[in-house]
Order: sequence, then structure tokens, then C-alpha cells
Amino acid sequence: MKKRFAYGAAVMLPLLISGVAGAQTAAPATPAPPGAMAPSDTAPGAPATPAPSAAPASPANLSAADKRFVTEAAEGGIAEVQLAQMAQQKTQDATVKTFAQRMIDDHTPNNEQLVKLATEKGLTPPTEPNASQQRMMTHMQGLSGAKFDHAYLAGQIKAHRMMLKDFKQEAKNGTDPDLKAFATQTIPVIEQHLSLAQGDKTAAM
Repeated sequence: MKKRFAYGAAVMLPLLISGVAGAQTAAPATPAPPGAMAPSDTAPGAPATPAPSAAPASPANLSAADKRFVTEAAEGGIAEVQLAQMAQQKTQDATVKTFAQRMIDDHTPNNEQLVKLATEKGLTPPTEPNASQQRMMTHMQGLSGAKFDHAYLAGQIKAHRMMLKDFKQEAKNGTDPDLKAFATQTIPVIEQHLSLAQGDKTAAM
């Protein structure tokens, strides 16, 4: 913080009597604005010592299981949204289209919440599906009609069963309270998705 000092100019008084010189005076310093750092003994021009800041969050504070949960949950959530967007474009079945929109509506804010939570804890979660999920999506791109619908819903059943297992594991055995709470509050949503996928698959057969 810059220190502002005002200095009065030296004023020389005329010599009224022999041997007498004028006195030098200094103007009063401008008061510091409220909240400004008070002047110290630091020499003018020297940088002020910054106030200590809180230590940033470190992923080292999380267990290996917590970190793995964040990675897998982020990859799975992103895959869900991207597959649902694909289904919206490819399916002609109104039921499948409705299910896909539900996946987008539910997983998008859930993914954003997980990213925010992970970032606060010093983690950088994945921003795309894992290699296996990407291969599956490439395969799905080559399907159409009823074959696409059946493959999409069958994949959703499998994916949500795996997701439900991971989230229940974190809710029960996770060590980070925030991640445990996130998993716990998401489990009912995953269960609803699984039930919908199973019902829609039966209806589409």
C-alpha cells in the first residue's frame, strides 16, 4: 500500500536582521482513508508486508477412495449428459426422448455441483468421459432406430447400477463429510433414473 506523505516547501524568510535564517515547515500529512494500513517504521518506498492468507485446499487431505469417487462420478455424469444429447438427436421414440431429457436436466446441475465441490477441495475433476465410455459412445453413433433405443436404455441400466454402487459406497465409507453428503443426496436421483430406464426398456421391447 502506498504511503502518502505531504511535505511543505521550505520557506526562506527575508533577512530582517543579520545572522537570522528562515525556518523550514512541513505541511500536515493527509489522513489515511478508513481501513487503510497505518504508517509503520518501514522506509518510504519499501513494499508493505502482505497479511497472511489462508492456506489453499489440498487434495492431500482427501483419501484415495474419495479422490477415486470424484473421478468416477465426474466421468459418469459427463457421459450421461453426452449420451442423452445423442439420444435426443437420434431417437424417434417419444419415451426415450423424454428419458434422455430427464438425464440432461438432472445430471447437468449435479455435475456442476460436483465440480464446484471438488475444486474447493483442491481437485481438478475430469472434463470428459473415460476411454471406455468414449468407445461405447462411438459405437452408439453407428446405431439408429430401435437398435439405438435398446442399446441406449440397456447401457443406462448398466451405467446407473454401477453409479448407484459407487455413490452408496461413498455415502457409507467416504471420509470427506461434504463428498459423503453429496453422494447421499444424489442416491435417490440415481435410483429414480435406474427405475425409469428399466421401465422404458421393457416398454420399448
